[in-house]
Amino acid sequence: MRGGEIMTGVDRRSDRAVYRQVADALRAAIRTGELATGQRLPSETELIHRYGVSRNSVRTAVGLLRIEGLVVTEHGRGSFVRARRPLRQLGSPGRRAEQGGDAEQRLLSVQVTEPPVEVAARLGLATDELTLVRRHLLFDDGEPARLVDRYFPLRVAHPTGVEQAERMAREARVEAERVVEELTLRMPSPTEERQLGISDGVPVARVLRTCYDASGHALEATAFVLAKDRHVLVYEIPAH
Repeated sequence: MRGGEIMTGVDRRSDRAVYRQVADALRAAIRTGELATGQRLPSETELIHRYGVSRNSVRTAVGLLRIEGLVVTEHGRGSFVRARRPLRQLGSPGRRAEQGGDAEQRLLSVQVTEPPVEVAARLGLATDELTLVRRHLLFDDGEPARLVDRYFPLRVAHPTGVEQAERMAREARVEAERVVEELTLRMPSPTEERQLGISDGVPVARVLRTCYDASGHALEATAFVLAKDRHVLVYEIPAH
């Protein structure tokens, strides 16, 4: 920043791509408050003249900020600084989701369905075997925070056995000797985008959590979907 204004121009001698330099300057302006929440970013034409770059570089820079969750683009109006929500630090999405406190959970559905391929593999299911899946939407401080899909083999959970599934979930947490969490970053589905209130262009983190007993048998598989711009995942791993 110079003189309280957004830095202009790019360093053509730098190894850093020009669109990243533009994104860096705009990001710094947002984080210092020079560009305030709800404020419209300069137009593409203004940014082209300010930085001396191509329209494609400007669009790529703004797109990068959109992916980071810093700006939101409204068709026909331009791009605006997005309201920043406090990040939720989760040591483990699964364990945090089970805690009480200010977290509220809403049961969205209970249904019998064919599980995703990776869930079937973790549970050791046959290709035609169905599961009972319970979907919850968890809230933090009144805002949608995480989608939670808990899968149980149908052979051990009656199709209408909601209470049975609750009991199995509690038992799995008690009996679990080992937990494996697999992290995937991707764009949200339209349903996830709507249920979590995710802005256009913001990706999600999907954590597939599998609990195993002492014999290596999978007790349950749970998929957590979290908006990338609202969570920090922290894992503590024993050194030995």
